[in-house]
Amino acid sequence: MMSVVLVKQSREVERMERKLSAAMGARPRDVEAAIEALEEAIALTQSDPEAAEWFVPAELLGDLADEYEAAGRPDDALGAMRQAIEAGWSGQPDGRCRLAEILMRAGRVEEAAALWAEARDDSPDDIWLFNNAGIEHCLAGAHETALTWLDEAVAIALRTEDPEHLLDQLLDFREQSLTALGRELDDLQAEGAELLAAKRRRPVRSRTLYQPATASRASFAWFPAAEYDQALTLFPEIAAEVEPGDDGHEAYCLSLQRRLRQAADSGVASIAVAPVRLAAYLAWCAKRGEDPAQARAAYAAQMAVENTVAWPPGRNDPCWCDSGRKYKRCCARMEGGE
Repeated sequence: MMSVVLVKQSREVERMERKLSAAMGARPRDVEAAIEALEEAIALTQSDPEAAEWFVPAELLGDLADEYEAAGRPDDALGAMRQAIEAGWSGQPDGRCRLAEILMRAGRVEEAAALWAEARDDSPDDIWLFNNAGIEHCLAGAHETALTWLDEAVAIALRTEDPEHLLDQLLDFREQSLTALGRELDDLQAEGAELLAAKRRRPVRSRTLYQPATASRASFAWFPAAEYDQALTLFPEIAAEVEPGDDGHEAYCLSLQRRLRQAADSGVASIAVAPVRLAAYLAWCAKRGEDPAQARAAYAAQMAVENTVAWPPGRNDPCWCDSGRKYKRCCARMEGGE
């Protein structure tokens, strides 16, 4: 009797995983379908220990908060996010910042400000916190307040040499706020730009698609879904990177996933994926006199010091391929590597 129950539970988890993956990975996203699937999955974790271990309730609740907010249900989003934090949700920045985001976007500015201030008192050097609060205020048009947060974030990035690679984004939003307030770009903006320029001048270790087994770092060029069809037209050789008989962006990503794992197995310690946006890539090639058909590896190497996605992500983190699914339910599972 017990074995029958266990088989039934396993099948239920598998069914729920398929439904959740389909709902969360759908493009365009059907928010109501995503909410329904998440609510059902959360209910299943409360009755099925196997489901609780597989799906991670705190992360499901965090995802549900996102979908409630997208559906214009801020109170439900706040409730789900509070439950997620109580269940052990962790991320960057502090979970209170996610609550503050929801409040800010719902026009509850004073409540949001209190949460950001509380988090700042607890973590005065957390650049993710200052980045989050600064951007949200800038987007809301509260530019004076945005600058108080963004100034501190830029100062932290300058002190630490920006290991989180947030400085470029911070300067963009800071410039928006300065411009909106009718102010000139100042010394802090110039210092940030100097650091970015210095980082981009640092030598890149390799200009091949990925470095040999003795290298410690490798960066792979990758075309996101929105760029893929045009990339195929410009660079038909991309089709040769996909397994025979397969086609489409998903197959392309799976092929790259296999090459990423091969690099890891060969001893490369630090691997990253460099998203290639065609407009920026073609402009980069034109500026340097590079042949776009031959320069993807060099571009990936340059991007290694500027804008890459670390690989592999955590099992429960978003997949590197930007599908919207968890890594364990996307490229890792298709490849059979997790």
